Amino acid sequence: MRSPRARNPKAKSEHESPNGIPQVWPAQIRARPGPGLWLPHGLVTIAISELASEFISSYDMAGMNGVLSRGPTVAGVRVKPSKISLVKPMTPTEDHWLNLSNLDRVVNPTFSSIIHFFENPPADMMEHMRSSLSQVLVDFYPLAGRLEVRMDGVVDLHCNDGGAIFIEAAVDVTLAGAGGAQPMWSISGMDIAKIGPGPLYVPDQEQPMPVLIVMVTEFKCGAIAVATNWHHTVADGFSGTHFMKSWAEVAQGLEISIRPDHNRAQLKPRSPLNPTLVNGYTAKPLMDLPSPTAKRAVRQPALLNAFHLAREAATELKTRANVQPPPFTPGRSFTTAESISAHLWIQMTKARMANADSPRTADSPRTVESDHYRLEHPVGHATTRFFIFVDGRKKLGLKPGYFGNVVCSACAMATEEEIAHGSIHLAASHIRTATRNITGEYFRSLIDWVEEQGVCGLAAAKSEHVNSMGHDVAATFWTFFPLYEIKFAGENKPVFAARNSPPRPLIDGIAMMPGTDGPGSMVALLNLHSDRMSKLQRQLSFMTVFQ
Repeated sequence: MRSPRARNPKAKSEHESPNGIPQVWPAQIRARPGPGLWLPHGLVTIAISELASEFISSYDMAGMNGVLSRGPTVAGVRVKPSKISLVKPMTPTEDHWLNLSNLDRVVNPTFSSIIHFFENPPADMMEHMRSSLSQVLVDFYPLAGRLEVRMDGVVDLHCNDGGAIFIEAAVDVTLAGAGGAQPMWSISGMDIAKIGPGPLYVPDQEQPMPVLIVMVTEFKCGAIAVATNWHHTVADGFSGTHFMKSWAEVAQGLEISIRPDHNRAQLKPRSPLNPTLVNGYTAKPLMDLPSPTAKRAVRQPALLNAFHLAREAATELKTRANVQPPPFTPGRSFTTAESISAHLWIQMTKARMANADSPRTADSPRTVESDHYRLEHPVGHATTRFFIFVDGRKKLGLKPGYFGNVVCSACAMATEEEIAHGSIHLAASHIRTATRNITGEYFRSLIDWVEEQGVCGLAAAKSEHVNSMGHDVAATFWTFFPLYEIKFAGENKPVFAARNSPPRPLIDGIAMMPGTDGPGSMVALLNLHSDRMSKLQRQLSFMTVFQ
């Protein structure tokens, strides 16, 4: 199918600079440049420091909400963007549509964000990263495209070389003065890119959606942070880090070790459809998932805190989980991931129950809503679910380079009382029971289920983990992703690398990252409401394991 707006590569921009390169003006920035905006292949840059004050004023006024005059801050110091570029593949891509698979459509339509910190980078690292990005996008051209709504209302990926958004910025504070290397949403670039308020990013008939946003921030001490954000609909964590590693390989003058496979037709639905195995997914609107009383009961802001897990502590958790053989698979002991998941499920459930059972104070008066919530969810008797993501590439026989989404969530269930007062072995047994059911056949059933829903847009069908603020926990493990192998300049390894998502109010979540202390160490990024986070950090059984 043709795009609703045909490209015209011979058309000229209304505003042309003396060197013949069209300037991207505020209205076009607000329109999120797509196929209707002609730009040359390679790099098109907005040099903010060189723009006339009249342009800066109009840039601020054109829906930017004062990002240049106020904007994001680090440790109270304003982040100053200097260049915003649209980086296109070095070799033009033939204009075409890439149909999304049903596994793309069932993920939460948000951005996956990751951040790397480098100390003592070479002076030309920003320019080198821009040029190498242009090179790697030749192979990873979907990331230079746009999510768009077709004429028939179906959202698909338009591979049109619209360009990845690349932002260069600086902040007048040292990395140590900013609290050290850690997740920093303020320098993700998402606010400066101004593609929407989030956390859901869905295109409409008028506004295509960029799918890759990169921001490189230089600190006063010379250290830099590289924040990379890709739209989850286009790639899962496995594919996103595949792109990042390939980009680093190109930046070092190496060949891409694993070429991407863009054939998403491998995940087409069957005929006849057979969705009978699916569990833990829904087609309900996002805000309809929790009960009204549950939404009223959780009033505290969400926090995202990082906790370190030493290799010895992880080994001890695995030992405790394996005091008895696992059910169904007695010859295969619980993994480290299952053991950590079980422990955190217990700890987060305890924090939630402690919050529900805490005495009221003058600051939290008794209300009809709170009484209704307690009647509907008596302490300990509610069902709690643990969602954990499972990769399906091997289960479906896909090539390692398959680029897209091949994940689903396994759903373990128990009562809160059973989890809070049970052993790690018991909680791990529930998780093993859930994950062993995620087979290649389950993935095919999920593909069929999405097809049965008649989904044409995004966010219409989803895992119920996207709203787990009531009694559930959602977990993802990135501990096996090569985050610390991503080097853009020689042997200059990142001093810290992790996901860089903002706190999300609808999720009690866990994201496990590789640690900075070598193999086996980990970092747990926990997303909880502030009252639950406070209670979690007062639990001895949590703080003696996580630092």
